[in-house]
Amino acid sequence: MRTFCFALTILCAFQSILAYPRPDFAINGTVSTSVTLRTAANELGAKIINAGNGTVEVTSGYTELTTLRTALQFIGDEIVRVAGPLAPQLTNLSTDNVGPIDTVYGEINTTILQFEALISGGLNDTIANITTATGNYTYIAKQFHDTFNNTKTTLGELRMALEQLRLNVTKAKSMAGTANPIPPSIILTYVPATTVNAVIAQIRILRDRVSTMTFVIDSSLENLKFADRFIFSLKDEIVRNADRYPLSYQAFQINLGVEQSKVYSILATGPGCTINFNISIQNELEANQQYTDNLAPKLNNLYVAYEAIATEADKTNTSFAAYSGKVPTLIGNRTTELALSLCPSLRTVLQVQIANAGYSDFCFSKYSSIVLSQAALTIDAFDVCFEKELLRLMNLSTIIERMLKQLSFNTADLLSNLQVCLAIVNPTAEGACYTKIAPYYAVLATKVTAHTATAINLVDAETRASLNRLGACLYSSLSVTAVSAEEISAEASKCLDVGPQ
Repeated sequence: MRTFCFALTILCAFQSILAYPRPDFAINGTVSTSVTLRTAANELGAKIINAGNGTVEVTSGYTELTTLRTALQFIGDEIVRVAGPLAPQLTNLSTDNVGPIDTVYGEINTTILQFEALISGGLNDTIANITTATGNYTYIAKQFHDTFNNTKTTLGELRMALEQLRLNVTKAKSMAGTANPIPPSIILTYVPATTVNAVIAQIRILRDRVSTMTFVIDSSLENLKFADRFIFSLKDEIVRNADRYPLSYQAFQINLGVEQSKVYSILATGPGCTINFNISIQNELEANQQYTDNLAPKLNNLYVAYEAIATEADKTNTSFAAYSGKVPTLIGNRTTELALSLCPSLRTVLQVQIANAGYSDFCFSKYSSIVLSQAALTIDAFDVCFEKELLRLMNLSTIIERMLKQLSFNTADLLSNLQVCLAIVNPTAEGACYTKIAPYYAVLATKVTAHTATAINLVDAETRASLNRLGACLYSSLSVTAVSAEEISAEASKCLDVGPQ
């Protein structure tokens, strides 16, 4: 029996702490559920504080991310600054047994009105900045407006519930006259539990409304973190692939050297025939004065023209060297050029992520990886440019070889022609034969010199043309990347609007 009584005593004491009527709500009287209201107020206070706890470190230097972070944190801080006093005011209300009634309730009402003013228009400029920073996407703004509208409704309901409580408490105090404390019977009559519960209900709803505001802030800040990381990932990808570019053009330079050697070797070797005559024939030829006076100088000039081919071959080395030396400078700052070509798609996928829309995570995940791949694809396209030009240059040595072969035809019949003249018995007629063919070999010497110049000029012109084609190909590849970036941007924006397809 004693055990039962002791347990009953403890139970009654516990109940008195939680819900037993206490002197509060600005009157000296015992009002039911005041402790519950105080608990609800404390929970509300914790949620309000959480609204200002959101933070994220943004280190990429992307201005929009910094702007958005500042705006979101400002909203959280403003909620704490303006709504923060409400929780302790409600807590004080639940334990106040002095009043004055109008003063206590008036302070709470003022805070509620200030909170309403803040979310009714006080944050409009900040939210407009958020919309601008997200590329004019209004998803975050709509979320704020939605939760703000619901919160305003709840604040209105809370003011009405508090006003009813104030009226009831005032009536109870009036009916009690000079009684102090106010008798429980009067409080139960004029301040029923339903009145207090109505206030508690709105406090709890407001707590949830504030949690929703915090969700919008924190989820938006979380998206900034992913966006910031993506910028660093893209930077690393661009640098990594930009570092591949020297390997590509260095390999091309090596292949240029191979083609240079082939062309030079062909020219330095000459057309494959030289004007060397059998010494016995040479002596017989020189025995004829007209040969010595008329034909021999022409043949010597032809010989000199052929020998000059090897000397002129050095000019092709100069042409190839100039080409090779300019290859590394075709793309100025490859990292910058590559980054600029990817800017549109980078900007869009970042906006998709920080827009904090329903499909933001999906669309960002889908298209951010495509943006990352563009850097590697661009360098791969550069490799194609180098390969195309190398294949074209490989034909150059074949062309030069054919030109020299054509030159070799100029002396193919020389020996037989000389033998025909030499076979003439009459020295005068023999000399006339030499004199007759001399002009033709004079012309051939001029032609050899001209064709040699043509070959050298062809190599120089083709290396210059190849350099220009290569530069155009490299920059067109960057342009293709830029066009692809625009297409990615359009698809990512569409994804945000319509979602998975």
